[in-house]
Formats: sequence, structure tokens, C-alpha cells
Amino acid sequence: MTTTPPDDGRDHGGLNGDVGAGLPSDTASAGAPAGPTPDAATASEVTGWEPAAGEALGAGEPPAAEVDVRRPAAPGVRWGRFVVGMVVAAAVLVAVVAALNLLTDPWGVFGIGIFPPRVNQDRSTKADLLTQLKQPPELLIYGSSRAWQIEAARVQQATGLRTFNAAVTAGRPSDAYVFTRVVHDRWPQARPDFLWLLDVEAFQRGPLPPSLLAESRFSRYLPWRAKAAAQLDELGWLASWTGLRASYDVWKKHPTKAKVRASWLKRISPDGTVKTPPSSDAKAGPKTLKKWSTAEAAQYRAFARLDPEAETYVEKTLQLFASWGGKGIVVLTPTQPQVLKAAQGAGWSLRHAEVLRLLEGLQKQYDFAIVDMTSVSSFGGDPAGFFDATHMTRENQRKMIDAALSAAGDRLK
Repeated sequence: MTTTPPDDGRDHGGLNGDVGAGLPSDTASAGAPAGPTPDAATASEVTGWEPAAGEALGAGEPPAAEVDVRRPAAPGVRWGRFVVGMVVAAAVLVAVVAALNLLTDPWGVFGIGIFPPRVNQDRSTKADLLTQLKQPPELLIYGSSRAWQIEAARVQQATGLRTFNAAVTAGRPSDAYVFTRVVHDRWPQARPDFLWLLDVEAFQRGPLPPSLLAESRFSRYLPWRAKAAAQLDELGWLASWTGLRASYDVWKKHPTKAKVRASWLKRISPDGTVKTPPSSDAKAGPKTLKKWSTAEAAQYRAFARLDPEAETYVEKTLQLFASWGGKGIVVLTPTQPQVLKAAQGAGWSLRHAEVLRLLEGLQKQYDFAIVDMTSVSSFGGDPAGFFDATHMTRENQRKMIDAALSAAGDRLK
């Protein structure tokens, strides 16, 4: 007599004892030996199962649960892990590059200070030279690198005033303001005048120069938001290959602050004048002039309006000089004639007129003369006397300064 176990609702080997529960089949005769159970079969026996002779295909197939358990993983799972691994590896690489660039700080944006930044150190060097003067300067020359080569000694001879050239790379109105504060804090009783070589391009919108923000002796005169804005503007290069190459150059050369300072002291005289290359280097052919013209025109097409912050620093600087009775001359700097012609059609004329209106409005409140030297013909300069689109030879510089001082009369005498 064959006995069927009661259906108690439990899973006896998978499908309520149909197969795989170790129990004899309902169709087997009593006393027949029980065959091997699926639990006792090897994996190859299960996956390679074939129906017995005389059985219909599909009859008595191995339980679906057992087949599913042994099904290979879907290929998509492996690709997913690969993609996740690549994303994690890329994130780690970016983090390492950013950390290295931040630590090296090749442009001195974040003020880490482990290495000297890969920017011109004329601001720092000239500030050092100022503090070493035995007497305060009576006349300060301001401007960008276009005014680097203006000979302080020659201006001093013409005016009779102790002169220091405080012009710096990419000099902006904020530089003039900061250096005026540096001088007055160093010598509170000083009453200097100024000769300001002002570029129209100095009113382009942009972050303050990193080398002005990196040192506390400069940045303390500037609002904290200026440094934050500059750092935010430079975040992009932290994880860039450009930043990594710059950092690599710093690590490769491994400069020290002493070496960098010594190299700049070789270029800058104690009165702040930067040594001038020989005039024979000023040889610009047609291709070079065309290249300069294209670049200058592109710059002015992107120069839509004067930067309000630059306007503010011009007025704040004039206010400082007015507070002790200082007076001065503002000279608008020249551009190579062919390059200037290209820039005029790209927006230079509009910006130039705006700068003149700004200065003329301030002239009603403060004591300074305006001398427009944007054209070399205004001072009898040589059109070929340019090293590039805006930097002149010593001969042209001298002609310009002589003409500016003459046009201003005895204002600085």
C-alpha cells in the first residue's frame, strides 16, 4: 500500500514533495528501491539532466528553482562594476591632481607659499625696495609693464622730486591704490605726488592679479571678497592638466624665494626702474604686426564697458593723494599705430572716450592733469619703436615723458 504524506503546507524539497524531497514517487510500486534523490545528485547531473526513456520531453524536468540558482550572472552586472570602478578611479585621479596643484599653488592664487608662484615678482620686489629707501619718495610712477622702463632718475632730474617707479606687470588701478597705502603707512608724514601711465585696457573687467592678493602686505588693503572672487575664478585650473604642467615645472625647477628675488633684483634698479632691452630688438615685420592687430582687435571686441571696480580704485587713489595735498599727471599710454587702427574699429574708440569722460569728471574734484598720448604722433614717437603692440623702446619712452611733463607745465615742479 502506497502512502502519500499529508499536505501540511511546507516545502518538502521544493514543490511540496513532487520531486527532490527524498520521498518515493506516488507512481512507484511499493517495495521498489528508491532512486537517487536530486539532493544527492551532482551539479553536472542536474544541469545535464535528460528525460528517461519513454518519458515525454518536459516530464519530470529538474525543478526550476534549482536551475535558476545555477544560472550564470548577467553580463550587465560585470559592465556595471567596470563603469563604477572607472568613475571611482577618475575621481581619485582628479582629487590627486587638484591636491597637488593646490599644494604647489603655481600662480600664487591661494597663498600657500611653499614655492614662489610662477608669476612676475615685480610687485613683491618693488615693495621690498620701497622699504629699503632711506627717505620716502616724493613722486610715484604708476602703471603697467608699459611704464616699467620709465627712468625714475631721469624724471627726478626733470622735476627735482625723489622718484620711485612703482609700475608693475598688468598694473591696474587697484595696484596704484595699494602702493599708495604701502608708502603712506611706511612714512605717515610723506606727501608724494604721482605720474600715472594709465592704459585703457586697465579698465577691463577681471579678477585682481594673483600676485597682488597672495601677500598679506598687499591684500590687507583690499576687501576679502576680492580675494575670494579671484580664488573662485581660478578653481577651474585646480583639476586641469594646465595646472598640473605648471605644478610640474615648479617641482622640476624647485625654485626658492631667495633665488627668485635675487633674479628680479638683477632686473630692477633700487629706484624701481626695470632694465630695458636694446632698441635693436624692436623689429616687427608685416606678419608680426598683423598678429598683434588681430589680438588687439579681439581684446576690444570682448571689452564691452569699463569695469566699475577699476573706476572705484581710480577715485580712491586720487582721494588718498588729495588727503595730503598731492597732485599729479595721468598719461594715457600709446599703442603701435597699425595695431591701434585695428583696435579702433573693434571698440577701442568707445572705451577710450569713456576713460576720458571718467577722468574729466574726476578732474573737477582732484588736482591732476590729463595728457592723452595714445597716438605716437602726439609726442613725435617712432612708429617702429615698439617691442610689441604696446611696449616701446627707451627712445620712445623718453620722448613721451618729456612731452607729458611739458604739457603739464609746472604741476610736478
